[in-house]
Amino acid sequence: MLLRKLLTTWGTFLILILLCFVLHLLTPAFLTKSNIINVVLQSSINAILAVGMTFVIITAGIDLSVGSILALSSVILGDALHSGIPLPIAIILGILVGGVCGFVNGALVSWAKLPPFIATLGMMSIARGLALVYTSGQPITGFSAQFRWIANGTILTIPFPIIVMLLLVVIAHLVLKYTPFGRYVYAVGGNPEASWLSGINVKRVLLSVYIISGVLSGIGAIILTSRLNSAQPIAGIMYELDAIAASVIGGTSLMGGEGSVLGTLIGALIMGVLRNGLNLLDVSSYVQQVVIGSVIILAVLLDKVRKRIIKDIPLDREKEISYHKVAIATSIIFLILFSLSYIVHRYRKVEPAVALIVKTMNNPFFIDMVESAKETAKKYNIKLIVQAPEREVDVEKQIQIMENMIQLGVKAIIVDPTGSKEIIPAIVKANKAGIPVIVVDTMIDRKLAEELSAKIESFIGSDNFEGGRLAGEFIAKRLNGSGKVAILEGIAGHETSDARKRGFLAGIKKYPGIEVVASQTANCERGMGFDVFQNMLQAHPEIDAVFAVNDLMALGAIEAISASGIKKKIIVVGFDANPDARKAIKEGRMTASVAQYPSEMGRRAVEIAIKVIRGEKVKKIIPTKVEVITKDNL
Repeated sequence: MLLRKLLTTWGTFLILILLCFVLHLLTPAFLTKSNIINVVLQSSINAILAVGMTFVIITAGIDLSVGSILALSSVILGDALHSGIPLPIAIILGILVGGVCGFVNGALVSWAKLPPFIATLGMMSIARGLALVYTSGQPITGFSAQFRWIANGTILTIPFPIIVMLLLVVIAHLVLKYTPFGRYVYAVGGNPEASWLSGINVKRVLLSVYIISGVLSGIGAIILTSRLNSAQPIAGIMYELDAIAASVIGGTSLMGGEGSVLGTLIGALIMGVLRNGLNLLDVSSYVQQVVIGSVIILAVLLDKVRKRIIKDIPLDREKEISYHKVAIATSIIFLILFSLSYIVHRYRKVEPAVALIVKTMNNPFFIDMVESAKETAKKYNIKLIVQAPEREVDVEKQIQIMENMIQLGVKAIIVDPTGSKEIIPAIVKANKAGIPVIVVDTMIDRKLAEELSAKIESFIGSDNFEGGRLAGEFIAKRLNGSGKVAILEGIAGHETSDARKRGFLAGIKKYPGIEVVASQTANCERGMGFDVFQNMLQAHPEIDAVFAVNDLMALGAIEAISASGIKKKIIVVGFDANPDARKAIKEGRMTASVAQYPSEMGRRAVEIAIKVIRGEKVKKIIPTKVEVITKDNL
């Protein structure tokens, strides 16, 4: 039975160990005590969500709403804390919100007989919308040191979130393996009809697993809110896919009836190890997505192979297998890995580097910044490590990247914060590690930075509020002080987008004849800019001008105007003056864009980092130019 047990229980764990050895061969910063704790800490929230997901998937269900439930629980918790509600009651309230959402999911699946995919897809949208409505799209920030201890405190040098994660994993494992309820969960996933005929209350089991998933989303919200010192309505986007991936990599069958919580924990750690290692190896965010996706597919394929091998091993012949040979072969493999690890670690040369962490790499603005920074680094013979989250809204992922760069021991960190307040705890960690931090494009919150004793060497960037004000005045003058305007807002609660919108409103304030007839978010995406502005034109065909807080949405608005067949000329003003926008301005399809020169930011940021590394004094604030670009001055 040893080989059978090895294949069913320890196969994924051996893959995790092998992955750790390989990464240790490739980068000396990986297999250190501080980085291992860092990896487990970064994996804790995903592991907690994935435990709840495992219960659901074992019943042959799916929960697509865990990320949105996390966001809703987070903002309710944050508002409760800001309202003066005692910490224990606020925590219970956050968990209760998750449980209620899970109850609704379970009721729709068990009583209303909706497919789990449809029921939780609906809840994903409802919970996210409620979070945005509740906060008007703005994050709730600034909590007590007592609450922040939940994410930053330690017990016997072990970070508290890791303790919470392990405790939940142990409880969930015991429940699934050694209680009647656990056996019912497996039975319902294997054959719901047979389970019902056996006297199992299938509806109650289904309701319970979705409540468990919702409650664990609430617990994840508590840890994430404490970690970011912020409750964000846009938190948790795509977290459901990470939770599903961790569960599947850990051996849980999407067909139901099979899986384990311990396997899910290993799956979450594999994902955390991969992301951490790829960051340390300076693998681009694009390639990281390919690798993670490939690992998920490979895990499912290996699971199929494993099942086939187990099926093909006759129980009466299993004793004939020479287990000591398996043990010897395994020992030889690990001995070779240890030897290679020592040799590579002993003779490897570590090249000092500067890290550049931007908001995302799927926007021309940040691409220009990165390319200029790379050219400057090459000029000064400095290694530049460039990393970014897959999505511009992923504050947590950017913080993880910054923590990984600290573990790598870079000489300086240049960061364009996704969250002006949320990034500050990571800056404090860099300060403690003696790594200088340069902020570019988006200034951090100065009040909170002072409160937490966060220090930056310099800020390089333009004034987004001023750029918005210039756009507002430009449109007002083009309309001779009278007309109907629309605003395409950016990502809800995003500091840069909000500053541009506020600046625009300030710019048109002294023109009473200018009326804002529509203002909607389009998430800084070109396709969404097209859809949203097309709908605006349907409701308000009298619109004379539109201001988009970035060029991608402005370009989408241009296409919407063209598709609508409207004959009159609508003024379209964007922000960033990216190459596509400049081309549209030159062709006369777009009126103007506010330029703020990201390439200059990238170049100067690297130059400042080099000066700081050399011990030279630098200016605390280095402003970059902002101006309205039209066909006349293009």
